[in-house]
Amino acid sequence: MTRHSAQSDRPAGALSWWGRLQRLVPWVGWAVLGLLLVLAWLGPLYLSTFDLILAFTLFNYMTMAQSWNLLGGYGGQFSLGHSLFVGAGSYTIAVLLLHTGLPLLLDLLLSGLLAAVLATLAALLLMRLREAYFSIGSLGLAMASLTWMLNWTFTGATSGLNLPPAATLDYSTLYYLALGLLMATTLTIVLLVRSPFGLRLMAIRDDQEAAAELGVNSFPVKLVTFAISAFFVGIAGGLIALNKLEIEPDSAFSMNWVITMIIITIIGGIATSTGPLVGAVVFFTLQQVLQNSQDLSSLLTGLLLIVIIRLAPEGLWPLVLKLGRRLGEALIARLGPGEAPAGALTSEERLTGRPGLGEG
Repeated sequence: MTRHSAQSDRPAGALSWWGRLQRLVPWVGWAVLGLLLVLAWLGPLYLSTFDLILAFTLFNYMTMAQSWNLLGGYGGQFSLGHSLFVGAGSYTIAVLLLHTGLPLLLDLLLSGLLAAVLATLAALLLMRLREAYFSIGSLGLAMASLTWMLNWTFTGATSGLNLPPAATLDYSTLYYLALGLLMATTLTIVLLVRSPFGLRLMAIRDDQEAAAELGVNSFPVKLVTFAISAFFVGIAGGLIALNKLEIEPDSAFSMNWVITMIIITIIGGIATSTGPLVGAVVFFTLQQVLQNSQDLSSLLTGLLLIVIIRLAPEGLWPLVLKLGRRLGEALIARLGPGEAPAGALTSEERLTGRPGLGEG
């Protein structure tokens, strides 16, 4: 007798408490997400100025890690050159604010677009490379860009640029800009990964030769992914410039930016949409708790990274999901031997929301 036929013996709609609980889980998740979004959007009403600054920084970390994860996690292209796009976004908005009278939102958009153009040009050079060669090549481009900016007099060379007084924004505005960018980045990446384009991207990551045999052209897929990833990082760089009001090459193009993106993504869970968000919270909290001891902060961050790579290589978020599944399986086992409780959904039913086809 199949699971489906066994369930049909019960009156229609007579699901057990376990089946009802399983059906409620997705709705509870959406409710929690909605509550968090409402609380985040109302943040300036109950957060202090200092807290708004912290939240702004956290949102930017999340955005940059989420963007890097699109290329490095879902695309399998481990970029070490994303600092280039942070710096490009910062300098673009500074130059636009100093020399044009364009609206601020357009300046931010152009910061992202220039970063995307630079990523497209970089892709023409790098996308034939794989694995370590791609990483080294991207790092080389970032270092070359820093050297260029240190000597380019138009952007102040080593002195950098100071943004005009008109660029000064209150922290509530910066908070909303960073939150809006994070939401747009996350939504775009989630939709992209779940689209046919995302399937092609992950197929190329898993086995490029096999994907090519199936007719998937890897170059345009990688190029578009690189450009989208750089676009959001470039806008984040523009927001960083608006917050600091002064930029110079060593900080704008610092390797610390891409190192932070990678650490956050690995901690939270690479190739997951929630992982960079979780990783950013963990990383940022550790930074704040140990802000008076930079050496200790770096040491503990490194130790945490080693522990996660050794014990939970998929990251913290996949580990939480795995523990949740095991807890559910243990609960099912305690409720009765053999089969799950009456009304419990099969894995197929949980995924599709429709009755399964049975077990044969």
